[in-house]
Amino acid sequence: MLEKIIIKNLAIIEDLEIEFNENFTALTGATGAGKSLVIDSLKLIFGKRADSDYIRYNEEEATVTAVFKNLNKEVKDYLSVLSIKDESLTIERVISKTDRNKITVNNKNITLGELKELGVLLGDIHEQHDTQKLLDEKTALLMVDQLGKTINTLNEYVMLRYNYLEAKDKYEGALKKTSETNELLDELKYKLDELEKAKLNLGELEELKETILTLSNQKEIVEALNLAYQAFKNISDENAIYTGVKQLEKISEYSLTYKELLERINSLNYELEDIKVLLYDELNVIYDFKIDELEELQNRYYFLLDLEKKYNMSIEELISYQEELKDEILKAENYDLFLEKLLKVKEDAYNKAYKKGLDLREKRKTIAKVLEKEFILVLERLAIDYVNFKVEFIDTNKVLKEDGIDEVEFLISLNEGEPLKPFYKVASGGELSRSMLALKILYGKIYNLGLMVFDEIDLGISGDAASKVANELYNLSKERQIITITHLPQVAARAEKHFNIEKKVVQGRTTTVIKNLNYDERVYHLAYMLSGKNITDGAISHAKTLLNKKA
Repeated sequence: MLEKIIIKNLAIIEDLEIEFNENFTALTGATGAGKSLVIDSLKLIFGKRADSDYIRYNEEEATVTAVFKNLNKEVKDYLSVLSIKDESLTIERVISKTDRNKITVNNKNITLGELKELGVLLGDIHEQHDTQKLLDEKTALLMVDQLGKTINTLNEYVMLRYNYLEAKDKYEGALKKTSETNELLDELKYKLDELEKAKLNLGELEELKETILTLSNQKEIVEALNLAYQAFKNISDENAIYTGVKQLEKISEYSLTYKELLERINSLNYELEDIKVLLYDELNVIYDFKIDELEELQNRYYFLLDLEKKYNMSIEELISYQEELKDEILKAENYDLFLEKLLKVKEDAYNKAYKKGLDLREKRKTIAKVLEKEFILVLERLAIDYVNFKVEFIDTNKVLKEDGIDEVEFLISLNEGEPLKPFYKVASGGELSRSMLALKILYGKIYNLGLMVFDEIDLGISGDAASKVANELYNLSKERQIITITHLPQVAARAEKHFNIEKKVVQGRTTTVIKNLNYDERVYHLAYMLSGKNITDGAISHAKTLLNKKA
């Protein structure tokens, strides 16, 4: 239960502390006095986003602190996840102009997301505009899911639907590219044909460069090679090398040094013979080249350079690129098979999502049956003499919507013999208020909420209906803590604790003040709510009757 809330520097509230009754607390006061600011403060405690507009004029920060005790198992389990194991709970929100906002639970910093999850477990807050949601078709489906705890199945459906949409986008994207693929195929084939005709070879460009350089200086090279060849050719067996070899052979067995010298000279001799052969071969190569061959080599060289420039790749990279082109051509030529595969993936994803949607629908229909019965019973207790209510499921032609394959509408009839129609065509303001109260009662029961807060859920209600609503809230307070803002004296009288909120001007500044009313003060305020400023003896008597009325 919520034990107390402390509000500082929030809008027109300067410093306010409210200690609540564990069963039923009522807040009354004139419009604009600050009652809804109390609800706003509780919403901050339950995880609503905050900004600096909340901060009281000329102040740097606003603070809202709430203390809870007698925590239920669900709350304790969640606090354990946050490594908090205290038996009581203090939540503090600090809103700062310098964006140094802070959220703490028992002095431990937590995130806004964590606070929201905790808030769902602590209780539920009904705001004034919530009643109008009954006129919104989307509300019906949301309420069915909330009442039926379908969140896990819904999350599974949402994930499967996401997979389907992703597969659908891939297929449709590929389908749009069919014409582009045909154009791409022509381009790929042209490139491959051009490169294959080029008959590229690794290292060819460097070899061509070297050969062209050689042939471009043919005369000089031939002359030099010929002179070199003739010089080495004139070295014969009668020369000094031969003589040296013979002499060293005689004495090589006498010393390792002589033997090594002999080996080196022999190696030199063999090397000279090899050089002569190579020089001769090079001369023959040079002699064999003609000037038109040089031109062909140059054309080939510049062709390869242009090819590198065109593709922005080296010859080595172009050789590898040909294999890539073959793969791309194969893929493009088999694009129909590729599309067929994507289509199958899309269809499989749809079938899985739709199947989960059917599962979700069955759960919702089961919930709807219970809701129809329970809703009628609660409304009958709220002074609606005749009510027929149905949760209508509308066929969506197998469309996978964000929240399932269903469209749901609440249909109601409040007059015997009249057909079922949507709320906005049938219900008055007071009937809408009581309908929302009925749904909230069912919601609190299903989730076993410890706290339920109502901001003027009794709007548009009067007479006997007001007494019935008051009794229903009183009976509900026996099961869970109830806090309500009300303008109905019948409701305020049933509360075990009654606070009156009003505005005052103190030292030129408007501020909200709150008073915990004693018996006589409650009589006065109830009489004021009954008759206005001109309080009559009858109003006083009526107020006392309301206060003394037994459950």
